[in-house]
Amino acid sequence: MIADSKVISLKEKIEKIGKPLKDWDVNIYYGIKTGFNDAFIIDTETRNKILANCKTEEERKRTEEIIKKVLKGRDIEKWRYKWAGLWVILAKFGFYKEAHLYPSVVEHLSKYEKQLKARGQCRYTRGGKANKNKDYPGQHHWLELDNNPTDDFLKEFEKEKIVWQRVTQQFAFCLTPKGMYVLDSMAFMVGNNLRFLIGVLNSRPIDYYVKTYVHQYADKGFLLSNQYVERIPIPPITSQNQPIVKQIEDLVSQILSIAQSPDYENNSEKQAQVKDLEEQIDKLVYKLYDLTAEEIKIIEGGIK
Repeated sequence: MIADSKVISLKEKIEKIGKPLKDWDVNIYYGIKTGFNDAFIIDTETRNKILANCKTEEERKRTEEIIKKVLKGRDIEKWRYKWAGLWVILAKFGFYKEAHLYPSVVEHLSKYEKQLKARGQCRYTRGGKANKNKDYPGQHHWLELDNNPTDDFLKEFEKEKIVWQRVTQQFAFCLTPKGMYVLDSMAFMVGNNLRFLIGVLNSRPIDYYVKTYVHQYADKGFLLSNQYVERIPIPPITSQNQPIVKQIEDLVSQILSIAQSPDYENNSEKQAQVKDLEEQIDKLVYKLYDLTAEEIKIIEGGIK
């Protein structure tokens, strides 16, 4: 019971000092939902064929602009991502009206017309409301991605972002560059202070804290959906803690540089460097939450 009360007090302290992510200058989203990956997710060879089939240079340029690099959940790890050469066709909401501008894309998607039309969003409307659009019966045209993505939503992928898997064995946050898209097995965050935020999110205190309330899937890991992430309490940046924040950002930049190097997976020296830098970040995050030696011991497993 004593240990339990200390754990509760620690959790409350983290919550008192931190400010929920939803109150930071960030926006959190789910990734792209295609409704049928076989059609909209393509490899580089297929992308090249689609571009080669374009009849004019203008069509090729237009087509190239709506085919973007994409990551699946298995492509990201803590701090790093491994692009597997996959691309997503951004047939946004209303694409069917512009389909005549992308005949090579339509030719590719038409190979999957039966499966695309069978998607629930293409057959049914929301809330039983009648669809007034005579061109398709459901929520969107069969040529389009599910969830009716708009220009405003897609522009968010053109920013640097923190991404994570929604169901995961380990809480692993990764920073991805502008123009890198992710599927809906992941979520992502855009906004300010991303290097500071990912440093705190990947720290031991937050790993410990989040596991106190997220939904657990037996052998499959944890559900880390948006509503769980947006409540994570991160210490606000102040004039007093600005030096610590700057140290965390510098350490994160070092980690990202090392972790994204091509030989990282097989380089034990670089992995040891990252581990050392992570430990330095943990110590700084402990300071941000003003944790005592006993509270740190709880987090690091000294009290079960």
